Parts: sequence; C-alpha cells; structure tokens
Amino acid sequence: MKYGKLIALVVIALVVTGIAIVVGYYIGRNVQTESEKKNVDFDYDQNIRLEIIKGITTESIEETLIKFTEKPHHAGSLQEEKVLVNYVKETWEKYLDKVDIYPYNVLLSYPNTSDPNYLGILFPNGTETKKTNFTEENLVYGEMKKNILPAFLAYTPQGTVSGKMYYVNYARVEDFQELVDMNLNLTGAVCLARFGKLFRGRKVRNAEVFKCAGLAIFTDPIDYAGVRKHAWEPNQKDTGYPHNWWLPSGGFQRGTTKMYSGDPLTPDYPSIDGSYRLDENEVDLPKIPAQPISYRQAYEFMSILAGPQANDSWQAGLNVTYRVGGSFKAPYQNCKAKLHVGNYRTRKTIHNIIGKIRGWQEPDKYVMLGNHRDAWTFGGLDPSSGSAVVTEIVRVIGSAVKGGKWRPRRSILFCNWGAEEYGLIGSAEWVEQMGKQLLLNAVAYVNIDIAVNGNATFRAKATPSFTELIYNSTKSIRNPNQHELLWNRRTVYDTWLRKKPDPNNPSVPYIQTLRAGSDYKMLLHKCGIASVDIRYTFDEPVSSYPVYHSLHDTFDYFKRFIDPEFQYSKAIADISVDLVFKLSGLTVLPLSPLSYAEKLNQMSKILHENKGNVLKEHGIQLNDLNYAIRQFKNAAHQLNDAAQKITLTSDQTEIQLINDRLYKIDRGFLDFKGLPGNLDLLHVVFSPSKYLSSLGVHGFPGVTDAIQDAEAGLKPWKYVEKQISILRTHVLAAAGLMQEI
Repeated sequence: MKYGKLIALVVIALVVTGIAIVVGYYIGRNVQTESEKKNVDFDYDQNIRLEIIKGITTESIEETLIKFTEKPHHAGSLQEEKVLVNYVKETWEKYLDKVDIYPYNVLLSYPNTSDPNYLGILFPNGTETKKTNFTEENLVYGEMKKNILPAFLAYTPQGTVSGKMYYVNYARVEDFQELVDMNLNLTGAVCLARFGKLFRGRKVRNAEVFKCAGLAIFTDPIDYAGVRKHAWEPNQKDTGYPHNWWLPSGGFQRGTTKMYSGDPLTPDYPSIDGSYRLDENEVDLPKIPAQPISYRQAYEFMSILAGPQANDSWQAGLNVTYRVGGSFKAPYQNCKAKLHVGNYRTRKTIHNIIGKIRGWQEPDKYVMLGNHRDAWTFGGLDPSSGSAVVTEIVRVIGSAVKGGKWRPRRSILFCNWGAEEYGLIGSAEWVEQMGKQLLLNAVAYVNIDIAVNGNATFRAKATPSFTELIYNSTKSIRNPNQHELLWNRRTVYDTWLRKKPDPNNPSVPYIQTLRAGSDYKMLLHKCGIASVDIRYTFDEPVSSYPVYHSLHDTFDYFKRFIDPEFQYSKAIADISVDLVFKLSGLTVLPLSPLSYAEKLNQMSKILHENKGNVLKEHGIQLNDLNYAIRQFKNAAHQLNDAAQKITLTSDQTEIQLINDRLYKIDRGFLDFKGLPGNLDLLHVVFSPSKYLSSLGVHGFPGVTDAIQDAEAGLKPWKYVEKQISILRTHVLAAAGLMQEI
C-alpha cells in the first residue's frame, strides 16, 4: 500500500471516528436530558401524593391515640422513657430507612407525694385551715390510673413561706406596678394570680422581682369554665367536664416555670455523657415557691380577702368582689397566707427518636416533621393528638417508599421529642448536639404539637416563606366540617378565611407569628430553619382549651368534645403530608422570598405608624431600616425570578444554588450574640418580645423592647438607635444570602 493512500485512509478513519464521537455526544446529551426529565418528573407526582393522602385513615389515628394515652407518661417516667420509646421505635422501623434514639441525662423536677404542696391560712397560734389538696378527683373511669403527677409547677423550689396575701390579677409587670402605685408593700407577700395572658414562668419571675415570698396561680372560671363575670360559686352544680369541654372546678393546670430551653445544667451544650455540668446552685431557676390551685380552692381565699376593691378589669368569674388584699376578713383578720411546696429536682434520662427516609437526589438536605411525646398526665390533646397524627404520616409515607412507589428528592427526618413540657428539653439538646449540621443542611421544619384542640378552624403559625405553601395546601384539602360544607366552603382554606382573615389583608387567612411555645423554638431561633406549626383549633375567647395540662386531658375528653370522628385529625395529617411531600419532593423548594419581603415591609410600616413620631422626637429615623428592607425586597424578586426560570433541563448545580438561597433566608436574621436579655434567642425578626404587646409589630424584638425600655426610663434612646442598626445589618445580611457576592 502506498504511503499517501495510507494517510488518506487514516484521515478518513479519524473523520469517521470524530463524527461518531460527536453523534454519540449529542445522543448521550439527549439520553441524559431524558433521564433528567424523568428525574425531575419523579420529584413530584400528583397521583402518588393523592394516593398517600388517601391512605390516611381515621381508624388508624384513633387506634394510635388510644395507645399513647393509655397511661400517664410524664418525662422521666417508665411509661414515657421505655414503653412509649420502644413503641415509637418499633413502629417507625417498619416504615423508615433508619431510626435512632438520642438519650440525654437532664435535670427534671417533681412533686413530693410524701410532702404534699398546699396553700392555707395560718393563725397566730400556728394552727392552719383551708389547706388545699394537690390532687384532682377522678371523674371518669379512664382517669383511675397510677403514677399521675399531682399538681405542681416544675422547677419551683422547696420552701414554706407565710405573709400577707395580695391578688395580682395576671401577674404581669403592670399588674404588680398597679399595686405598688397604691403604696402596697409586696415584700414577703404570698400572692395569688390567675393563669392566662402570660407564660406562668414569667409570672413567677415577676413575683420574684417585686419581692414576693411565694405565688399561687389559679384557673379562673371566666377563662376556663365559660362563665360570666361573678357567676361561679361553690354551692352550684359542677357543669364542667365530663358534662362539657370546660374545666371542672377541681381541675389544676400543671406546667414548667423554667425561663429558657434545654437542660438547666448544660446550657448551650448537649447533656450527653462527658458533658460538663453546672452545679444546681449556679443555675437560673425560680427562687420562690409557687403552686397551681383550682378555682374551687381559689374561691376559699378570694372570698375572705379584704383590702381595696380591684378595678373592673381585674374582676373575673368567681362570685365574689375581687379585692387586692393585704389582709383577710373576720374571723381571719389576724391570719397570714401560708404556702408550702415540697418539690424536688433530680437528673433523669430522656429520649428523642429520629427516623429518616433518605432522599435520592439530595440526601444531605433535611425536611423535618416533629411532635413531642411527653405529657403532664395522659396527653389526650397535648401532645398525643399530634403524636397519633405524626405516626400515621410515618405509616403512609413510609409505605409508599417501602413499596417502591416514591422516594423524596430530599431526606425526611421524623422527630419524636422528649421532655418538651419541662421547657423544650429534648429538641433543645438535639439542636445543641446537631446544630452545625442543621445550620448547613436543614431545609424546613413542620411542627405538630397539639394536632386538634378545637373544631372551628385551621390555625397556622409560620415564618413568612411558608405563606403561599400553606395557602395552597389548605386549598387542596377537603373541609372536615360538615356544616361548613353545606355553605359551600369546600376546603380547609375556605373556613379558615371566613373565621380568621388577616387583619392587614382580609382577602387571605391570618398566619400568626411563631414565638417560642413549642419545639420549633430552637430550630427557628437558633438555627434559622423556616418553620410552621399547625393545628385545628377553637374560636372561643380563651387562651387555651380548658383542660390544658390537667388530669382530664384524656382520650375520653378528646373523643367526646374535640374530634369524635377523627376527621379534623385526618385533615391535619392530610395537610402535613402535602407540606412534607412538596418540601421534600419538588425540584424547586416551594418557599416564598416575596412573602418574606412583604411581611418585613408590613412590620416596618406598623412600627412607623405606632412609634414613628416618638422616635422622631428623639432624633431617630427608620430610613436606614426601610432602605435595608427595600434591598431585601429587590433580592427576593431576583431570587423568585430565577426560581421561576427553572425548567426540566436546568442544570442540577443551578437548581441547588437557588434552593440553597431559598431555605437559608432565615439564617441571615440570626444574631449569634443573642438578643438583649435572652441569649437563648438569636432571630432578630421573629424571636418573642419580653413585653406582651410588642407594640403591635409582632416582631423586631430588639427594637420594640428597646423602645419600651427607653419610654420607661430603663434604657437611653441611644440604645434604641443601636438596636435599629443591628436589625438593619441583619436584614441586609439576609438579602445578601439571596444573591451572589
């Protein structure tokens, strides 16, 4: 063969090979595109979503609720830490890829049954009368169980105190101040307050600040028994549970009084083996004895209390004239009030259970669904109505995964928290242990504490990025209320809109601000994880369902008066599945930066309307804050536009970049120095205010607290400027997280 011919053949071969490579490349691209298309389609399948929701049954939820509420299960008890932990673990292992138990050894608090707590009247000769009991009467058969915790306020110390008795209304700062303004000396007094309006731990702290010796707190019948003012007296027939949903006259409200989250002995660090622990005397826990009493017991003291008549807003449901006290009527005019508390504190091991379904595309990104397991007594509503719903969600989603019908794009973590009632201990310890991973990789958290505490309407508390997702989910779920269906309100959204329109925009339902009342607290306020807390609720003008934290929070109560057919429980399960399915499955996260921008703008407007003139009088402007919010809004629009442009052929890196920016918005609002006066809270927008009003803003706690401190003369106005500057810095930081540098 001639040399020139050989060269020609080689050239031809190279050309053919090159053509084959190019053709193969484009064929490969087409195949890859088809594969990507299948993967993107696989992320969200409407038929699978509907099939999972259809699998939810009221019968299964009811059976699970019976199991959880069979016996009392307070944190640290055998029923809670062994029986129910094993039940949840074994049940979840049937459906999930992985289930882990996280134990923590923490400081808990209990009443001493051999040294009962009581409030009484002490005569000068040392004899006592009107001593209260601290156990409740069994009203139905199911309440006749062993190991029921008597009524107490967790973490309040042992002690016996006596002194003058004063009635302090809701034990708010302004309530105590009103008595001080009347020249009444509260030092050494045993005060009597009613539950409501304020966290019970804050009531105890306020009593300490005003130098009271002790505090008793009662459930006033106007707040918990549905009576009119001055309507209840002890000689009338008890019309509460089991006759209706109201608290019976002998019912107590238990609860924690610890002012911060997590184990008291290991602040900021997990209470695992080897952790350094503070001594108990180094810990900021309540310093005065305190005790809950029933409204029947409160009547015994309010009816003999003397002193000036309390103002009209302090008058309530007992058929007596509410007086501020300082002395008793005859024959008790020389007597003192005596409070004895025998509580003790001890370390116990509590447990979290974390189950996982591994995501196929982004296994290191976590969508979380959680509920706590422990209850003060049986937990019919709090928390076991939520525990039953979460367990049902595990079953239906897990069955779809195990059956090969679906697997989420992102991993799903199912969280069963321990010792929530003692101050969010389980979730706080887990965040302290896993916080670094969560800061990087947690996408969103859905919390179901009480799934159903009423059947009037749906209720959501959420960070603003959840807004559109919640609206869309509730529009897709059938209304469980048969009466509402007759009025053509076909979806959960329809009744929600009718019952609870947004006061700032009545064309949409009201989504409340997340504060610090459940396990979302540490995930949102310490890790900046977008969060939502959902339930079905009542529309009565009361602060909680009447038997909250009492003996009577049982399965019987739930089935009689709350959700007899478990249709509302199913609705919450349906909505939760929809939220988790979309958050874990959609290619682009369904979180809305525009809703966040709108909320910030609304909050700034309210702040200006309520306090703009006062700020101006002290040379303080909101211009810089408003500029930062405009920058946030611009960044939100850019991110939203980029998210809208994602198609089936978009590069996975581009998708990941946009999703990272969507779920990390709240990270920008974390001030790692903590908020003034509460280093437990880092979120400068949505952490709760230390004041009840928060100036109507329902956010910006550093700024609103500083303004109220300055108005009261507690802080200089320069301090307000500093807090506005800190807020502005973090708004700009959050805007920056939505953009490239």
